[in-house]
Amino acid sequence: MPHSDTIAVHAGEPSLDDADAPITPDITVGSAHGYRDLAAVDAAMAAHRGYGRWGTENHRQLEAAVASLEANGLSVRLDAVAVGSGMAAIAVALMSELSSGDHVVVANDCYGTTMTFVRDDLSRFGITATVVDVQDLNAVQAAVNDRTRVLLCEICTNPMIRVPDVEALAAIAHGAGSLLLVDNTVPTPMLCQPMRWGADAVVYSATKNLSGHADVIGGAIVGKPAWIEAARAFSHTFGPTLGPFDAWLTLRGIRTLAVRMTRHTQNALALARYLEGHAAVKRVCYPQLETSPFSDRARRLLPCGAGALLSFELAGGKLALDAMVAKLATVRLMPSLGHVATTLSHPASTSHRGLTAEERAAVGISDGLMRCSVGLEHPDDLVADFQQALRSS
Repeated sequence: MPHSDTIAVHAGEPSLDDADAPITPDITVGSAHGYRDLAAVDAAMAAHRGYGRWGTENHRQLEAAVASLEANGLSVRLDAVAVGSGMAAIAVALMSELSSGDHVVVANDCYGTTMTFVRDDLSRFGITATVVDVQDLNAVQAAVNDRTRVLLCEICTNPMIRVPDVEALAAIAHGAGSLLLVDNTVPTPMLCQPMRWGADAVVYSATKNLSGHADVIGGAIVGKPAWIEAARAFSHTFGPTLGPFDAWLTLRGIRTLAVRMTRHTQNALALARYLEGHAAVKRVCYPQLETSPFSDRARRLLPCGAGALLSFELAGGKLALDAMVAKLATVRLMPSLGHVATTLSHPASTSHRGLTAEERAAVGISDGLMRCSVGLEHPDDLVADFQQALRSS
């Protein structure tokens, strides 16, 4: 069986069956195909092919690549469906599983927009939700009931980089007859395969490290083929279609995923250690740090590293953050993550601004917290930039 590095380079590539087969996939830009006769168009419609909302060859190539990476080393066949954003992946995964009267349990440290979707939108469809700290397994167990259909959590949560006990959560979910749905956006399948630890389905924001160059909005859902077929059918009807060029760009990004995630992780750990030792820094959140409460769990679930994302808080609070940002030479503010360059984001102002101050405080997001998506620069240059920016912050 090939290693994940090799799968990333080759999965979903064009077949060599045709003469002069392209090494790089072509991009299908037409919104629909043309047919010679009624029989041909009938066959295409029956197979859900030939219309852009149902996906193109670019989508199928991307889906094959993501499913192959997620399934590597597992004794199970997986499938994937590509959608128009990470939030579309969350919405499709939940809405294709849930009906009016059903219940979902959601980790309180999920991505901010996931939380606002759960809080503000699910109830309009008659779906109830309980938000819990999934680090408290007793609270999770108490939250499930006979209408619970899904338990949702994240690996390397955004922005506090907490690592849940996926195996224990899977046991609770399965004991209640529910699915464990895991958002694996931050580690990517290169660093973590949640299904190895009991998850039933996985979602990704392809906008982030999966594509890796800050030029894509996209998402993906991975699971067993029968479950993905239901999610794909809902997606085809609901219509959160990923553009073919975004599918092409994401697949291109996956080709370098292994080498990028290795460097991202090395740089993130180097920067986390530097910041942890700086007098101006109040705390650093990164599970590979020996001082992290998640270090033991990270070694087990994330043996190759925790990825690009860390967060930190300055002793001087938000004013000190503003002063630091003004002095950074190469690191920029960007309300996203997963770029080749190191970027910063202020969660209270961006990803989690839809939460109340109380909701943010409950998961440790203060106005003085900064999230850092560590890029591919030389680590010495990266540390030097923060060093000079923090000199008088």
